[in-house]
Amino acid sequence: MNFTIIHILLLLMPSSVIMAQNNMVVVNVESKVPIRDVRVCTDNGQESSTSWDGSFVVPDSFLRIDFLHPDFERRYILKSELYGDTIFLIPNTNALHEVVIYGERRFEKRMAQILKPSPQQIERDKMPKYIPAGISPLGFLCLVYDLTLRKKVENHIRRKKALKEVRKKEEEFQQKWDSLKLQKKPTPERIKKKQ
Repeated sequence: MNFTIIHILLLLMPSSVIMAQNNMVVVNVESKVPIRDVRVCTDNGQESSTSWDGSFVVPDSFLRIDFLHPDFERRYILKSELYGDTIFLIPNTNALHEVVIYGERRFEKRMAQILKPSPQQIERDKMPKYIPAGISPLGFLCLVYDLTLRKKVENHIRRKKALKEVRKKEEEFQQKWDSLKLQKKPTPERIKKKQ
């Protein structure tokens, strides 16, 4: 009889240990999707991380649980605040998802290329930085020229170019005409042939 009681007690002990553990899930508060690789730390020094489905097992003997993940705000929950088996984490909007670190030389070379001034920028730097306030007399004269004389001057230049081209063509035609006239001029040999 004592033997059976001991067997029954031995069978009940693992079940009491199993009952003393809580199965929980960590979920994103916005999308309600389970989060994997969340570091779960209890106040009694136990650490674990969530599996692919966001689940983890925590013993019943804790007062506080901390949840750490680089993409989510850090959160801790006291045992008295724990209701249900789902813990929601808030996404960290300021978290960097990927960090690229260049070697010092490569980074310095790249920055030197980026910060190297262009020829236009060098010319702009040579120009005076101070622009006086008020009306610029030269700017006013340019404006008056643009509004009044510019079209007339452009038309005059266009006419001059057109006249030069017409005179060249006339000279070419005149030379061809003169060469034709010289070929048909009566020579003494042609006159003898006609007679």
